Amino acid sequence: MNALDVILNHQSVRNYTGEQLTDLQVANIEKAVMQASTSCYFQMVSVVKIKDKAVLEKIAKLSGNQEHIAKCAEFWMFCVDMTKLMHAIDLQPPFAFRYFYSGLNDTSIACQNALIAAEAQGLGGTIIGGFKSGITEITEMLKLPVGVAPCLGLVLGVVDKEYLEEQKPRFDRSWIFMDETYEDRFSKEELEVFDAKVNNYYLNRKYNNKGATWSSACKYMCEKGSSNNADEIIALFKKQGFTFE
Repeated sequence: MNALDVILNHQSVRNYTGEQLTDLQVANIEKAVMQASTSCYFQMVSVVKIKDKAVLEKIAKLSGNQEHIAKCAEFWMFCVDMTKLMHAIDLQPPFAFRYFYSGLNDTSIACQNALIAAEAQGLGGTIIGGFKSGITEITEMLKLPVGVAPCLGLVLGVVDKEYLEEQKPRFDRSWIFMDETYEDRFSKEELEVFDAKVNNYYLNRKYNNKGATWSSACKYMCEKGSSNNADEIIALFKKQGFTFE
């Protein structure tokens, strides 16, 4: 399967066989991470790879009881990491906002590269942001020093094909791509069509089927997030040496 086929066939996978990844599979994913685009050639990404079942269970619980974390083969935590710059050019905290922003970009690109490399080898996974509900405890658990903070998690495993579903619908390209200048192409009628398509997808899934639209799902997540732990996340990044100025 070529790279474009892998990308176009992507779907998040949360059910695994329990088999471990091979050394070659892991090495290939690592190479993909290392070749990811990086801001200013800073290479400010580090990855903590976790296989210990007890630790995985703790992370799963801290992430809102996401069982697929506990049952995966490996959980990779992608961290923004300033320590190489600290050692190499004596860059010291507090680190300006540009480093936080660039670090988020770098970790996002590296994490996506890792998932594509996994899928190219027939593996599956899903990117996790929900661990931030326990970000302070997880930072301590992984022994992240000043200059390092967790940004994204990646769950990886051998796919249990019994649980594969159809791909989730996506917006029409006309809502996403514009020429030269931005255009708000929102259409209530088109949204109703898309919501119906999403609802049909949810109703006809083999597992965890339900009645839901894109709009209702987004409303639920936004209301759920209204009481999130933003203050704790900001405090953690500041503790690790980052500023927002």
